[in-house]
Amino acid sequence: MFSELGVPVRSVNKVRLFPGRDRRGAPCIYAVMGQQAEDLFVLQIDPETGSLRQFVSDVPGSNYPTAALMSRTGKLYIGAAYAGHLLCFDPDEEVLEDLGPINPGAAVFPCRIDEGPDGTIWIGSYGTADLTSYDPETRRFTRYGPMDDVDMYNYPFVDADGKVVCFIRTTKLHVVAFDPRTGERRTVGPVVEKGRGNLELYRGKDGQLYIRSDLGNFRVRGLRAEPVDVLPDPEPEPTLPDGTRFSFSDAWDLTYRKLKLTRPDGRTQVFYLDYEASGSDIFCIHLGPDGCIYGSSVLPLHLFRYDPRDGSLTDLGRCSISAGEAYSMANFDGKMYIFSYPGARVSKYDPSRPYRFGENPRDLGRIDDISYRPRSALPGPLGRIWVASLPDYGMWGGPLSWYEPRTGRKGAYYRICGDASCYTLAHLEDQGLIAVGTNISGGSGTRPKVDRAVLFLWDYGREEKVWEGTLDRSVHAFNSLIVGPDGRLYGTVKGGGPPELFAFDPRSRKFTSQVPLPGEPLDLGLQVGPDGKIYGFTSSCIYRLEPSTPSLEVVVTAEGAFTVPGPILGKYIYFATGHRLRAVEVF
Repeated sequence: MFSELGVPVRSVNKVRLFPGRDRRGAPCIYAVMGQQAEDLFVLQIDPETGSLRQFVSDVPGSNYPTAALMSRTGKLYIGAAYAGHLLCFDPDEEVLEDLGPINPGAAVFPCRIDEGPDGTIWIGSYGTADLTSYDPETRRFTRYGPMDDVDMYNYPFVDADGKVVCFIRTTKLHVVAFDPRTGERRTVGPVVEKGRGNLELYRGKDGQLYIRSDLGNFRVRGLRAEPVDVLPDPEPEPTLPDGTRFSFSDAWDLTYRKLKLTRPDGRTQVFYLDYEASGSDIFCIHLGPDGCIYGSSVLPLHLFRYDPRDGSLTDLGRCSISAGEAYSMANFDGKMYIFSYPGARVSKYDPSRPYRFGENPRDLGRIDDISYRPRSALPGPLGRIWVASLPDYGMWGGPLSWYEPRTGRKGAYYRICGDASCYTLAHLEDQGLIAVGTNISGGSGTRPKVDRAVLFLWDYGREEKVWEGTLDRSVHAFNSLIVGPDGRLYGTVKGGGPPELFAFDPRSRKFTSQVPLPGEPLDLGLQVGPDGKIYGFTSSCIYRLEPSTPSLEVVVTAEGAFTVPGPILGKYIYFATGHRLRAVEVF
């Protein structure tokens, strides 16, 4: 039923390198790498020959090694997201073992792992700012719960006395010191609100813990923070026993295949690592100005191209200083503009010229100072590309922004929907308006401050909101908008109730119909087909709507087959299933 077009990108995420030993006690290098089509893996690399062995996790959902630690015993501990499990590679047993869930339901994303003076392993996690310890002798977890009542990210460090010092993010950057013996928990040092300064916790080369912040610098001793005038350098990166340093020479390209070793005498050596990578998930698919299908992979961000004329599928490589994923793309004057996370950075790509990141695509900087996840991009009105985004970590109020390709100017309308975020866009050209759908969410690490998403109309000529409303039910997100051939606005909503497709008359400014959807609608999943019908995606089907009738027709159904919607081109609708690019003939 589906045409399999291939796996566009086979890269890896959350890459870390550690010096270690093998079962014979000989020095080796360990690489920890994540992937999406299968689970994370560990490479054991011979620093003399570059030969390697690969050990793949068998824990479902352990795709991202978001935290890792080489312990003093030579065992490598890995925190796996979003499984929320602690893994351990024991060089003596040569097994990547699942030690179990860190804290079920509370620790889905390990943030940092540290080792106490007694060998206890400490894990801080995202979700609830959870703190958990693991005793390698008893093989038991002890769960201490949240280290903050509001924030969700916890990065723990253990001092020489066994006290745990937690760097807490994201709405307020601060440090919490915790005494496991007494259970006492105390905020120490300054507290910096997100967007109003910087604060970090680090271990100095003297082994002690320090706070560097815009509100002063401190040494953390026990449950106290003492002001200091001079901060030491951070502890140095570990080396092999003979002093050999190592890194990936192609890390900037987000490829992680070339391991560079620098010997103590200055000699360098590069090994190509021929490991197996299963595939990177696809996040965004777009029809380029040259008639090719483009897309973005997830963590890391590679741009790929599928040419339907010859069937070629090419991983073009890095396309942005941002390394997460492209959230949206737009065509303007024969060029393609790519809007990427983190930072909502803009890249300009000319498909008619050779691909060379830095020159083509070229980074144009952030769209504004707050946007972080640029969910929708709309080219056209006023010769601009308009962007709707979720804001930075720990912040609320995603802006409506714009970039003017012919002049390079940028602008943004902040707080235009209060503590909600601008999320989806459509151009009501006849009315001279942009329809904006919102999402109740703020940036990552926040909880919503509003309970209903809205649709509003923006008069871009007068620079003002001229109407705002929502459905007669609770809605968490307007996650796709399209203008139909009849001039009405069509959109999908999710959260707060059953998913629905609605029609909205921009002349009367009334919602005219609501139709239940057969599943969860995909973000940006609506488009107009060559037959004048509205086509949309859920996670389990492609459907269509005849604008003159209020009923939906399911065109293709396959449970779980649709993760990312793609464009219509010729007879086909393109889409992604995880890491695979696919198409189905519909017309």
